[in-house]
Amino acid sequence: MPDSLTTSTTPILTRRLALGLAVAGAAAIATPAFAVGAIKHYIIIELTPGSDQLLLDRFYIAFHSQEVHRAVKAWQRNYISFRSYLPPEEATKSYPIGYGRMTEIQFDSLADFRETRPNNIYGAGLGSYTAPPGGWAGDKKIFVSTTATIPVNPQEMFVNLDTPPKQIPYFRWIQFIRYPKDVTAEAGDAWYRNVHAKEVAKLPGLKRYGFYKTVSETSPYPRVAELWFDDYEAWKKSFLPTPKFTSPPWGGTYPFFDAKTMFIGENPDIDFTNDHRAIP
Repeated sequence: MPDSLTTSTTPILTRRLALGLAVAGAAAIATPAFAVGAIKHYIIIELTPGSDQLLLDRFYIAFHSQEVHRAVKAWQRNYISFRSYLPPEEATKSYPIGYGRMTEIQFDSLADFRETRPNNIYGAGLGSYTAPPGGWAGDKKIFVSTTATIPVNPQEMFVNLDTPPKQIPYFRWIQFIRYPKDVTAEAGDAWYRNVHAKEVAKLPGLKRYGFYKTVSETSPYPRVAELWFDDYEAWKKSFLPTPKFTSPPWGGTYPFFDAKTMFIGENPDIDFTNDHRAIP
């Protein structure tokens, strides 16, 4: 149900690499310039103002997820979803933080994902699926979804501390990133890696900080950053008030780029692969 799909390069396997409402990718993905192994769709699903989380969950759990799973389960290796944290007003005043869900769908390869598209029973796009309350488009729709299709493991890790089990879930800040139109991907990445990431990595309480390039440079949000903290209070100590970061050549204030972000926990509340779901 996405609107769209979307370097020391040392791949890492982590104990808690979280596995991620929609079939991602009615559009074909361009062949990437770098080799891609297993991939995942990170799908940010934002409730529209005034919409009900239970409406979204019931539609997704009872209808859409089951149709998606029926259509592509032969190729999927995982399909899970995280209910997001309701971001406090103090956070949304400073940052573009959505509320709803984040879903993750994994495939063994980009080729496996592409193989799901031809002649699929739901191959005509979102119109092939049961529509949510309010429909797929228009001012009555209950959510907006955005997809970034990325390698399973981050291409770059700026912080990678141990995350042992604990009673309180780790707190993850997922960021979809788009540089300004007049900034090339190469220039944006150079500033991000050599300046910005080094400053963010010094923030207190940051446990993990990974960076992904999407497998399609035509993605509306071609970069994804993921930051882990022990909890919201640890995040708050680092990001409220907004830290004084070095501005990029194109200027502006943090986050310096167009972004969609969401707060989620460490583990999913729904596992569609194993049919662990409860319909509200």
